[in-house]
Amino acid sequence: MKRLASLLLLLVAPLRAMEPASALRVADANISSAESYSRKCGGLALIVMQGGRTMRESYAHGGAADRPIHVMSLTKNLAALAMLSASAEGLLRLDEPVSKTITEWRGQPGKRDITIRQLLTQTSGLATGYETIYARNVRDKNKIAVALPLVAQPGSCFRYAPGNYELIEESLRRKPAARHIDPLVYLDSRVLSPMGVHPASGWRRDRAGNPFFSAGARLTARDVAKVGEFVRNRGRVWLLPVVPPGAFDGVFDGTQANPMYGVSFWLNSTVARADARPISIEGTIGAGRSAEEWGRSCASSAAPPDLIAMVGSGGERCYIVPSRKLVVVRFGDGSAFSDAEFLRRLFARG
Repeated sequence: MKRLASLLLLLVAPLRAMEPASALRVADANISSAESYSRKCGGLALIVMQGGRTMRESYAHGGAADRPIHVMSLTKNLAALAMLSASAEGLLRLDEPVSKTITEWRGQPGKRDITIRQLLTQTSGLATGYETIYARNVRDKNKIAVALPLVAQPGSCFRYAPGNYELIEESLRRKPAARHIDPLVYLDSRVLSPMGVHPASGWRRDRAGNPFFSAGARLTARDVAKVGEFVRNRGRVWLLPVVPPGAFDGVFDGTQANPMYGVSFWLNSTVARADARPISIEGTIGAGRSAEEWGRSCASSAAPPDLIAMVGSGGERCYIVPSRKLVVVRFGDGSAFSDAEFLRRLFARG
């Protein structure tokens, strides 16, 4: 009898997970207001999920459920998930030096001490590499990334850059070499396929065939919603841990260099500061802000402090709020879009 009760509990647990508490439910009027703002700013898609249930799904300006787009820097979040999986498998440690696999760095002071975590948190101290890595028809972006000069002490400052994540791709490529798995196949087999995500063809690559891990993926809004749910549930798909929940420990903690940025995810925890003010995330990337300036900023003064965000240029977003069991995906066409205004409408109190 006790065993039967346990089995029944397992069966109804997913159903309970799909029942958002009424006190936490986002009002339909708020969703409509946020949707209207998104469309005004060229929004292509909007999906709002709460408690695992789709509360709103709409498309405009040519967007469609089956239309994948380049999700830009949301690719970085996928890369980070691949590294969490690799860490859980014992292929690497996030705090190990990158020079353990990129052996060219071993004789280079400073660079030999950069860790995988510092690449993921964009605090490596390396030059950004924007112009060379994103040059038209670049032949081997990984070779360029490995050769990037050190311009600051590792861990001392935040520099949002493609070089960090192309080094993640190169590091992962070298790690599982003995298993003959390339980084994109690893990401697909260990992380994306288990959650039912199958990236569209057209993943951006350089001429050598290396996939861009900073901004190369093409996904549908529904794909991104699945990724958001995966993150909200700390690596679980239904009851099955694809990535052990413990692998997410520390992922949503900011750094001293940028309290608003964790392991690839933007954070709203700084809203707890009395002097925190909303900023345009896209508008401040590359602005060379100090740690103090980041600490006095937040994504939204209206959103809960546990909101985390996947941010891609052009208005591509996935907001995740664990305390509200909420995942929101928004695709846009590059028109002006404000996280603060969208989230103000979504979380406005009557």
